[in-house]
Amino acid sequence: MFITVSYGADCHEIVNVQCRVLSLTAHLKRKCQCRPEDCVDLLDESGTLMNLSQVESPGSELARKYLQERQHYILIRVVRGENSEPTCYESLLENLEEHHPELAGSPSRRRKKKREEKERQRKKKEGRGEEKRERETRTKEGEK
Repeated sequence: MFITVSYGADCHEIVNVQCRVLSLTAHLKRKCQCRPEDCVDLLDESGTLMNLSQVESPGSELARKYLQERQHYILIRVVRGENSEPTCYESLLENLEEHHPELAGSPSRRRKKKREEKERQRKKKEGRGEEKRERETRTKEGEK
């Protein structure tokens, strides 16, 4: 019972799903060089989230219960939102649009783009605050 997982710069890993969910996700994290504390999951080719990150007992449940053998999956990182922010999903397969154009508009991609835009706006706002503080400091120094 094997599946193929795509990640990185068009890398593919064939893995046996006759193992615990925890073992499978730990192996995939190592292969794609994620941090141990990162949360990963899989998308099937139709864009359906497999929800391995939501399994209640990943140390005892077998991955084959959640995954279909001989299927192709895409590795994603699950980024849990803080407070009221929603959970976001980042594809760990570079150039997802080229490999799977049908997934380019998937909810996970839209959430990622929205999160990236929020991050850009936050940095822009921080930059403006920094400029304002610098002007105030220069003005105060000029008064002395």
